Amino acid sequence: MGVPFLDPRPMNAEEFFAFTAARPDDEKWELIEGEPVLNASASRLHQKILLNLSLLLGALARDGNGAWEVLPGLGVRLSEISVPVPDLLIRPNDDLKGVECSDMMVAFEVLSPSTANKDLRWKRKAYATLPTLSQYVVVAQDAVEVVSYDRKAGFAERRFETADAQLDLPIIGARLSLRDIYRDTGLL
Repeated sequence: MGVPFLDPRPMNAEEFFAFTAARPDDEKWELIEGEPVLNASASRLHQKILLNLSLLLGALARDGNGAWEVLPGLGVRLSEISVPVPDLLIRPNDDLKGVECSDMMVAFEVLSPSTANKDLRWKRKAYATLPTLSQYVVVAQDAVEVVSYDRKAGFAERRFETADAQLDLPIIGARLSLRDIYRDTGLL
């Protein structure tokens, strides 16, 4: 059988998109510094929080002026070898075609045990390099706790830890109640 040859150079974005196009739709892949990374399946609680965020932000987008859209599972090209996929993102509403963007305004990650370290360390720093990003929001799935990193504050951490707290999203002129983010999760 022998030892297979592995290409020592990092995978680039085009190779990554060709690779993921041949993978099943239910797999969530990201390209992190040239390495394709398969994320574990999300838990029910993760998906419930993500659904709540999608519904809240989707309603705001529909009722707003149409300047922005909210999308799950879209890749964000940070470089030729890094295309992470936030759980949910807000970007300008235009005629985007394809499987990636580079103009994300707000990124949301719902923490999972398998992704927490990457989300809190690598993604936080990597997303901050994107000039269009104004805010990175991390949502815990085992407690009522949301952390926001805002460009205007130098990406300093702001914590929200009560059901009555309000997460402000100034780039879209909105506020989300943690009670609504964690609705029907059993954590309130």
